[in-house]
Amino acid sequence: MGFSVKSLATCAAYMVVGPTLMIVNKNIMDKEGINFGYPFLLSSLGLIFTGTLAHVMRFMGMLELPHGHLVTKKFWIRNIFPVGACHAATLSFGNAQYMFMGVALIQFLKAFTPMVVNVFVYVLLGKTKSQKVWLALLIACFGTSMTAVGNMSLNMFGLLLAAGSSSTEAIRLVLTQYALQDCKFTLMEGQYFLAPVGAFCLLALSFLFEGNRLLETGDLGKMVANPTSFFFAGSLGFGVQMLTAGVIQLTNSITLKILSQLRNSLVVLSGVLIYGEVITFGQFCGYLVSICGIVWYSWLEQQKQQAPTLPVKSTENEK
Repeated sequence: MGFSVKSLATCAAYMVVGPTLMIVNKNIMDKEGINFGYPFLLSSLGLIFTGTLAHVMRFMGMLELPHGHLVTKKFWIRNIFPVGACHAATLSFGNAQYMFMGVALIQFLKAFTPMVVNVFVYVLLGKTKSQKVWLALLIACFGTSMTAVGNMSLNMFGLLLAAGSSSTEAIRLVLTQYALQDCKFTLMEGQYFLAPVGAFCLLALSFLFEGNRLLETGDLGKMVANPTSFFFAGSLGFGVQMLTAGVIQLTNSITLKILSQLRNSLVVLSGVLIYGEVITFGQFCGYLVSICGIVWYSWLEQQKQQAPTLPVKSTENEK
């Protein structure tokens, strides 16, 4: 899982498209914008676009499913459905956290998500990392956690929600990695199976928690009145889905979360440079520490890829 030109290009695109989607969604949800306050429904657009496109391509004979025979009922229950369910659960837990804890503490806890992903990579896939990789991840996570400032008051139920959010996100990413790397699914083939389940779970949450308000207020009409904005959001969501899967396929789920941490830091720093926003000295040091950890982790992964593999003599035919 080295960093080839293709890997670097995919990671770079992921770093750009993700924040762009955040800005578009913020404008859609902002009271000064379209004022469409339905995060579950909005988050489902990218998955709906992705799943629809994959199935249309399949119907038109433009998409092959060379590994479709692997998707038995048992495989679907154990590996496909949990991805969609965890996608919805992560968003649900993530939104609920803000009712019990401040933004600073939530960001502090989110900083350690790469460590949680690494744990689930070992638990679910049996893949281990060296002590140096663990240390690099810890440095990156600790640096990111230093950037969280504000109310750090702890709430036990909020802490459980944070643990649930990190765990479900980790499970989703690790199972996606299993489908794309271990089972060798192609990007679009993987989305053919994964995206519809995720869309269904998010739409189910939207129906439960947003449905009545959506119909009573007539806000559903805002999607018709602003087709360009919602189509753009769905298209960018498709891009995020494909790039997320691409990063996982070409690197791994841990690298994806590390990139997410770096991306968030760059968004904050760009706000400082462009809008003159103020950050504390402690936050600045945190960004530097985080970047050092990320660079070290990337170097370790590159060294692992370049390390020569010793041939193993087969004893299958020995008597």
